[in-house]
Amino acid sequence: MRTIFITSFHGLVSRVLQSGLLDLLKKDEELRIVILVPDFKKDYFIKNFSDKSIIIESVSEKELSKKSLFFHKISFFLLNTKSMKIIRRSYRDYTNYPRFLLTQSTAVILGRWKLIRNLFRQINYYFSGKPIFKDLFEKYKPELIFSMDVKHPFDTELLIEARKRKIFTIAMVRSWDYLTAKGITRVMPHKMIVHNEIIKNEAIKYADMNPENIEVIGMPHFDPYINYPRSEKKEFFKKIKGDSDKPLILWAPLGDKFSDLDSQFFEILCEAIKKEELPKDLQVLVRVPPGDTLNLHGLKPCPNLIFDYPGSGFEGMHRKANEMSLVDLLHLADSLFYSSLVVTCASTICIDATVFDKPIIYLGFDAKEKRDYYESIINHYDYDHTRNILKTNGVEIAISKQDLIKLINKYLKNPELKREERKIIVKEQCWKFDGQASQRLADYILSFLK
Repeated sequence: MRTIFITSFHGLVSRVLQSGLLDLLKKDEELRIVILVPDFKKDYFIKNFSDKSIIIESVSEKELSKKSLFFHKISFFLLNTKSMKIIRRSYRDYTNYPRFLLTQSTAVILGRWKLIRNLFRQINYYFSGKPIFKDLFEKYKPELIFSMDVKHPFDTELLIEARKRKIFTIAMVRSWDYLTAKGITRVMPHKMIVHNEIIKNEAIKYADMNPENIEVIGMPHFDPYINYPRSEKKEFFKKIKGDSDKPLILWAPLGDKFSDLDSQFFEILCEAIKKEELPKDLQVLVRVPPGDTLNLHGLKPCPNLIFDYPGSGFEGMHRKANEMSLVDLLHLADSLFYSSLVVTCASTICIDATVFDKPIIYLGFDAKEKRDYYESIINHYDYDHTRNILKTNGVEIAISKQDLIKLINKYLKNPELKREERKIIVKEQCWKFDGQASQRLADYILSFLK
């Protein structure tokens, strides 16, 4: 049998497998699929994915060498983008100003040159550390590697070893911010898969890929939005313990990784409802980031807030390790479908919202505080990937408490506002929103096995 390796080390990529890709690949009865996962997730994947043509193998994070982790860290120093400049200066990274100057200077002086980036990749290639996938390569002898996350440390090591063994490699860029805010790619696959033309251009500029080696397919994990029906309304509201006769908005908070302001925003929201500045029967479905925690310390009880914690967790692990299943994805689809609008802060959920034609309000102020630019959530709107959204004029930014209340009321009354602009976001970010991205992905992979 022909064998391919597929990676699923990040918690958000397995939803691509369940959105149609695996079912399409399994139609080839002579194809054996080996899914590589973290060791603590092996039982989860065996339960949810394993069958006669799919094998689950795992590796431990302890297997990653210090050399590999060192190169991974250096990759962030060599990316010269607006996003990385902000991250280096903000609370998310280096609060030490001399360190910021050092890392930013490295990016500007060295990272701007393709020659330097490729030299770094060559050094990484030859000195990446011990081959942690050696036994699996010798056991299965794969003909093709499909990495679903081109920058993940495990994926990088796998791709490097595959290239040393002269095995064909395909890698996917998993997210809209991955090439501008996560460091440079440490290895160049033979072929790269991207969601849209924007990311394709970023792959040429920052990942140094040749255009002919980049395939645009759309967003496979959006296929279920078209190919699966929505739950019945009463069934959905029963699930979230809400009232189907009352208005609902979806609130995607920042999460503890990005800010400590979420509780303050909830207080603003609940105070406005209590004072009837917003509809007194308004329900707010708070979708906690699937890979992050939400600190609600000090928040007073508010019956209008409904908290939703998506994802499957793992004992003893941070929510960052959570897996997003097809069930979680369909629940998100229902949440968007039955909500009147979405409030968030530069989250990727804005793309999901547009395919359901839901108005989007960005939080553009620091709740009840006033913070410097690099400590403020305002800097999120200067990230490269966020600016692509803002250019469409398809979202509104609330710049104050009063503005937030005004915008929520405006879109509750007139949800069709900015509909045409939202269509631009769908076109630019999803490329083709037709439910066939998984088919295009499967066809592309299989074309290299014939």
